[in-house]
Parts: sequence; structure tokens; C-alpha cells
Amino acid sequence: MDHTDEKMLEAKIRDLFTIARKNREHRASNFLDPGQQKMAEGVARIFPDMAFHFDGGYGEAERRIMVVCPEFLKEEPFHAPLGALRMTPKDPDEHPGHRDFLGAVLGLGISREKVGDILVTKTGADVIVKQEITEYIGLNLLKVGSTPVLVEEISLKELLKPERSYKEMKSTVASLRLDAIASLAFGISRSKMAPFIKGENIRLNFRVVKDPSTPVKEGDVISASRLGRAKVVEVGGQSKKGRIYVRVHRYIS
Repeated sequence: MDHTDEKMLEAKIRDLFTIARKNREHRASNFLDPGQQKMAEGVARIFPDMAFHFDGGYGEAERRIMVVCPEFLKEEPFHAPLGALRMTPKDPDEHPGHRDFLGAVLGLGISREKVGDILVTKTGADVIVKQEITEYIGLNLLKVGSTPVLVEEISLKELLKPERSYKEMKSTVASLRLDAIASLAFGISRSKMAPFIKGENIRLNFRVVKDPSTPVKEGDVISASRLGRAKVVEVGGQSKKGRIYVRVHRYIS
């Protein structure tokens, strides 16, 4: 996301809070990636009288909408404007991938911000979207690539969580610097990881980061060109020598 896009999104989030405050109601954004969610949390600090939370349709969702409301409405029930669609290839021997399902949805003229996580399963994919476009997709999406598919609306409770394969790494690091954590995650020495980061090959929560000393915390997602993706799933206490325990999952596609 370039600087102009970032400023436009900041303005949209500010408007979200302003309108919810003025109308004394809940309001919801479009989907935000983890980097955009952090930016939105920064905007939220300008509105201390307002409550907010993120919702992606299931607990581990990466792309989530931001729901905001005045503090006094925080405990009031609110139905998040999220829907889910199950896409099943009519030929059980066909297995489109994440990019294929996303391309098919965007090919209908739908913008990326209306689409949440795509959960690819052994039998197809469950796609989380803004509620307002579920009917349009259901009526118009007939193929994923060249593969005919059956599309049906499902409830969020019916979502099939994909079993993501990952390799778990546990170790201690001197500090929670990006080069140290990425070195652990991808099995590359820290001396080689630093220039790799400076060469703009690493994204932290979907944003390119060039500084090897950038701090990393629990829950952060690290994407590395040609190496894959990893998530910092736990930051523990310190060893007797003052080193920090960390647990990282590197996803195996």
C-alpha cells in the first residue's frame, strides 16, 4: 500500500468513527489486512469515547473488518455484515488453489476489500465476503479458472478451517528484532538475513520492511520472497541469560 492509499484508508477509518459517533450506531469497514488493522488501531486512539473490534468470520482470520460504535453501545448485540460462500468443483478431481478462487471472485468486478479469507479445503473453498455481495457472487460465479463450480451460501459456523501444514520452531533470541526472528523462521543465518531484509524481500504484516532491527511481537506474520510465510505464535519469558523464548510456525504450502 503506497502513501496515497494509506492516507485514503486513514481518512475512511476516521469517517467510520465520526459517523458512528454522530449517529450513535455500529458501523463496519471493509476488510483490512493485518498491516491495515494496525493502522486502524492507531486511528482509533483519536476517538477515546468509541469502542471497536475486528471480525473476520472466525477466530484465526487474517483479513478482518473493523466494527466501531460509541462506548455505551459496546455490549449491544450487533450482527457483523459478513457472509460465507462454499465453492465446490463439480469435478472432484479438480483442485483449484487460493489464487484461482480469488481470481474468479475478483473477475466478477468485485474489489479486494470486499473479500476476506479464502479457506481452501480438500473439496473446494469457503470464501468469506461482505454480506452485500453474497447474492451477486452466488448468481454469477460459475467457474474457477476453467473448472465449473457449485456455489452455495453457508453460515459462518459452517466454515471448514483448513489444516495448514507448518513446521514449528522453538528457540531463544537475544532480542525481538526482525532479522533474529526471520533467521529462526526460515533457517538462514542472521548475517545473511540482514541484507535480505535491506533488499526489500521481507514483509511484516503485509508491509515491506527494510530495517533489520524492526521490532516483532506475538501474532506478527512475516512473509519472505521465495522462502514462504511464518507467524510468531508465542513470545515467552526470558532465560537465565536474558534471552527471550519464542515459538514460530513456518507454513508449508
